[in-house]
Amino acid sequence: MIAWPTGEELARFAATLAVGTAGGGLFALLGAPAPWLTGAVAATAGVSLAGVKLGMPPWLRAVAFVFLGANMGATVTPETIVLMWRWPLGLLGLALCIAAIMGSVAFYLERVHGFDRATARLAAIPGNVGYVMALAAEIPCDAARLTIIQMMRLGAMVLLMPMLLVVTGIAPASQAVPRGPAAHPVVPLELVLLLAAGVIGGLAFKRLRLPAPQLFGAMLAAALLYGSGAFTTGMPGWMLAPAFVVTGSMVGTNFAGMDLKLLRATLLASIGNVLIGSGVALLFAGPVATLLGLPVAQLWLAYAPGGVETMAVMALAMGFDAAFVGTHHAVRFVLLGIYVPVFVKRLARSRT
Repeated sequence: MIAWPTGEELARFAATLAVGTAGGGLFALLGAPAPWLTGAVAATAGVSLAGVKLGMPPWLRAVAFVFLGANMGATVTPETIVLMWRWPLGLLGLALCIAAIMGSVAFYLERVHGFDRATARLAAIPGNVGYVMALAAEIPCDAARLTIIQMMRLGAMVLLMPMLLVVTGIAPASQAVPRGPAAHPVVPLELVLLLAAGVIGGLAFKRLRLPAPQLFGAMLAAALLYGSGAFTTGMPGWMLAPAFVVTGSMVGTNFAGMDLKLLRATLLASIGNVLIGSGVALLFAGPVATLLGLPVAQLWLAYAPGGVETMAVMALAMGFDAAFVGTHHAVRFVLLGIYVPVFVKRLARSRT
């Protein structure tokens, strides 16, 4: 039986979209990079921290991810298929980068901010927040500080990465969106079939219990259609802006209910976590990008310790190869499943 939303829930959804849209519109007026995504995060995070209850229904998030995933897959063309030989080298660099991020961030939190070893190591895991919080229930740690560190990482990466890319000159301020097929005229029938394929791909990925199923399932379905040359239609920009707002609002509402006093006390550690993780990612991204002949910004986004879904969407919003970045973040999710048990093995034993 379908559980219809209550009037209160509908009002909360509407308020969330209104706040996210207002933030995105303001950032667009200010000329900020990836404005509809970053502006929605900033606005909803601020309102959530102020105590206003916001929320995003799962079905709306799923719809947004299908739209975004389909557009990510649309960046794959027959020409890019030829260049996919570079992906394994990028993934090798990613495997080394993740280990370096986890080790360096844990060392920093433990030595500089006095975190106990368990909290430092769990806070250093760059992704899969649900998995991390499940581990926190099994391993004695400071769960409140851990939650703040992880939520700040997710929000700060979405807000700071576009600005860092522009300020450092690694990506031009005029970085456009989207690329590839979007330059072609819209063919309504192809667009309908593309979204239908995205829904099917999302359902298949969900049944397989893969990460971010709607996003990556739709991306793979679209990549097969565009990579084969069967489809060339572009997706209208007006269809993407709302999806960016929904995604950004989803990230911003994670800040609801945070203890502001503890947030202020943990702020420096959270900032250090983000800067060190991003810095290590850049150190690995530079040489690998040079070796592969790819933009440093694209590799940096692929290696950055942000959310699996949000960093792939960020690449799309900034006009980079979103399929490349999205694939790397999906693989990061798998690599964490291998690394984390080893990383926390002794901590789990120490409880008994």
